[in-house]
Amino acid sequence: MMTGQDISWRTPAETFNLRVAAVIDRDHKVLLCTVDGLGYWFLPGGRVRFGESAQLALSRELTEELGHQFPAGRLALVVENIYRDSSLQHEVGFYYSLAWPAGLADSDLGGGAEPGHSFRWAAASERSSLRFEPVGLVPVLQELGDDVRHVLLDRRAA
Repeated sequence: MMTGQDISWRTPAETFNLRVAAVIDRDHKVLLCTVDGLGYWFLPGGRVRFGESAQLALSRELTEELGHQFPAGRLALVVENIYRDSSLQHEVGFYYSLAWPAGLADSDLGGGAEPGHSFRWAAASERSSLRFEPVGLVPVLQELGDDVRHVLLDRRAA
């Protein structure tokens, strides 16, 4: 199915993004991603395209970034991330919890077609010492339950 442009827009004063991300767990570690020159780590994923379901967007993004198909995950978090840099940023993210496929080596992280992406596994004890964004998500990731949780990260005043 052909889908449209990313659900994202920018004005001089505001930016909005609809994002999906994967909380991929293996041996009590979570997979993190960074992009050359970015300076921080985040959960793998990307933007949802107009006409694309969030689950399909996550599958597409993980295939692009890691080069592997992943099983559908369970929606774990809906995150509203509102902050200010040079303009007001508002991001809504659907975060899916999924396991690393059993037949795939945990070091098989370089098969994607997205240039400049790097991945690493991080234990909960490491995540607070890494520069991770959004920073308010670090304690939330340690408390994932079976229910879908709504998280509001409003850092406009910070």
